[in-house]
Amino acid sequence: MILRNLWRRKGRTVLTVLGIAIGTAAIVALGAVAGGMRAGFTTMTRGSQADLVLTQADALSAMLSSFDQEVADEIRTWRGVSAVEGVLLGNTLTEDGAYLFFFGHDPHGFAVRHYRVTEGISLSEAEAVRGSPILLGRRAAVNADKGVGDAFHVSGTAFRVVGIYETGDGFEDSAAVIPLQDAQTITLQPRHISMAYVKLKDPSYAADVRRQAGRRYPDLSLSTTSGFAEQEQIIEILEIGAMGIAGLAVVIGGVGMTNTLFMSVFERTREIGLLRSLGWRRRRVLALILGESLTLALAGGFLGMAVGVGAVFAINRSSSMLGLFGSQFTPQLFLRALGTVTVLGIVGGAYPAWWASRRLPVEALRYHGGGGSRSGRAMPGGMAVRNLARRGTRSGLTLLGIGISIAAIVALGAVAQGMSDLMTGMFRASQTDLFAIEAGVDADFSAIDERVGSRIAARPDVEAVAGTIMTAVQTEQMPMLIVFGYHPRSFPMGHFRILEGESLTGRHQVLVGKQAAEQMGVGVGDTVRLLRSNFHVAGIYETGISYEDIGVVIGLREAQALTGKPHQVMYYAIKLRNPEDAGMVVEQLEAAFPDLDVSLTSEIAESMSDFQVMEELMTQVSALAVFIGGLGMLNTMLMSVLERTREIGVLRALGWRKRQILAMIVKESLLLGAVGGVCGILFGWGLGGLLGLLEGTWASIEPAYSGALFIQAVVVAVLAGLLGGLYPAWRATRLRPVEALRYE
Repeated sequence: MILRNLWRRKGRTVLTVLGIAIGTAAIVALGAVAGGMRAGFTTMTRGSQADLVLTQADALSAMLSSFDQEVADEIRTWRGVSAVEGVLLGNTLTEDGAYLFFFGHDPHGFAVRHYRVTEGISLSEAEAVRGSPILLGRRAAVNADKGVGDAFHVSGTAFRVVGIYETGDGFEDSAAVIPLQDAQTITLQPRHISMAYVKLKDPSYAADVRRQAGRRYPDLSLSTTSGFAEQEQIIEILEIGAMGIAGLAVVIGGVGMTNTLFMSVFERTREIGLLRSLGWRRRRVLALILGESLTLALAGGFLGMAVGVGAVFAINRSSSMLGLFGSQFTPQLFLRALGTVTVLGIVGGAYPAWWASRRLPVEALRYHGGGGSRSGRAMPGGMAVRNLARRGTRSGLTLLGIGISIAAIVALGAVAQGMSDLMTGMFRASQTDLFAIEAGVDADFSAIDERVGSRIAARPDVEAVAGTIMTAVQTEQMPMLIVFGYHPRSFPMGHFRILEGESLTGRHQVLVGKQAAEQMGVGVGDTVRLLRSNFHVAGIYETGISYEDIGVVIGLREAQALTGKPHQVMYYAIKLRNPEDAGMVVEQLEAAFPDLDVSLTSEIAESMSDFQVMEELMTQVSALAVFIGGLGMLNTMLMSVLERTREIGVLRALGWRKRQILAMIVKESLLLGAVGGVCGILFGWGLGGLLGLLEGTWASIEPAYSGALFIQAVVVAVLAGLLGGLYPAWRATRLRPVEALRYE
């Protein structure tokens, strides 16, 4: 009976299953990508044949770790150590604008051997080849359409592809391998590495070596290859974001399923009454509706898992950031997806099942459906409002589904704009006119030689130039603490208003933002540990910009030492003698320094990859909202048309033309979309406000709401309503009056 009931309305069942499948696909796809990243780091270290991995302690990721290569040279001499190999990780944008990670290895080291060359020659064999050699992973070569012998540019440096390799790890096979010295040169990190692989003479030496490393290098962390991935905070951030997006899709799918079951129960009220009169008990009716709910949920779950697997393969073949890390499917991932849809089926069907079981047989047998509004009075707003009000629960659930989608758009958009405004305000407060960052790399990997800053400062139209290092570290009190590195006498330091103590005057000093000081419980004279180095709190500052007030400031030289960027900066803040010449100076600087992206302070977000990724995410969420919202609207309006078939027949018999019927249905769907959009804006406003309840850096981001964002949200909602209402409206116009009047 369950399958027969669901198959009565094939269109409604299919649409509901699709809605649930989208949420399940999001769980599978995003979970597989996050798992792929974790597996990628694990496989990378295990495949190196090393026993231990050395990285910078408290760094958010090994990709941001940096320390002197001499450390590896010293550890190589320790008792029990067989070999040590340093590795440098970097990031660049390829010629076609795709992201590419690269690994700098010793061509004769033991770790580089696990890059199995399937075409061409290895790095060690390529030393006699003219030019700088590079190995491309199989996927990277396919994405870039490169083969052995082709030229390949990394951060503006020309390399020659000498080989194609495979490791079986998606992360590595989407990357490239170059000699360590070349990697250090193009990243401006001479004699620095991101991590070191330590190979022991015997595993029994592991405890002694780790103990010795802890005493000798307290600012570094020596972990096992199997436990290395567990230290990657960036994986946790990705997993949280993935589950957030997947959760959104699941909630919207659950609302759609509840809506569908209510429609099914409403239209079968008389049938349920008949079953009750024939002796069916309430628990049997309850089981029937819950059975339908679970069947829908599981059907959507299995379909979603298949779609999710397909989506992962599509992501892996794309040039997006997510595609770089590969993927990993595990039984736990699919069990999590099935568990989610099972709970969804129980929760989504609970109330409709309870409602159906509570109907008295006599009342249910008298039920005719349709009808006017409950009050019997004319509803304000005309026929569209009256028709929607007939099924208040159904309309409410549809509004909820659209509202959640729009709320996600509003909240994400406001946070992205808030971050952009925050960065712009931060530089404007320091009287910065222009912003320069390394071109073609992710912001975290930007490294500009200080000699470039000296050349910029020598221009007659430039009043001052300030190089800056910005990074994030872990502390006991704050999982992510922003660290700003400025020269103590640079012009941006002028807007750091000292509340207690004094400004930076010597080495190993730190200024702590007022909010950070309160959260960390420190004051002037205390000691703060950053990347396992001790700093004396010289003063407490306040700028009025929450992002800065929740961070700390140290000297530029010490920031360079902590991040492994000697004589380099991440970006330059440029102050002009005549700010009105800013546009002209930008053009001249970009012509003189092609390796830099130079922008006006007001356009800083366009120069930073972080904001570009956020915009891409916004676009994807908007598309998801239109699709899911459109499905929900289509489901609702189709059921509305079916329920009112006889009424539409009466209207046609009374002389209503097809275009009038079409306009009526479309008007109702547009009204639902518009109202859902307004509700979503209000809900999204509240979601954005929840950031203030968080602790640490996220709490410093103040969502920025704008008229353009609200217009975008309403347009998306109306578009979802329009797309969802077109087919039901067309179907309504195809009904013949005689057939419609006979419809039961």
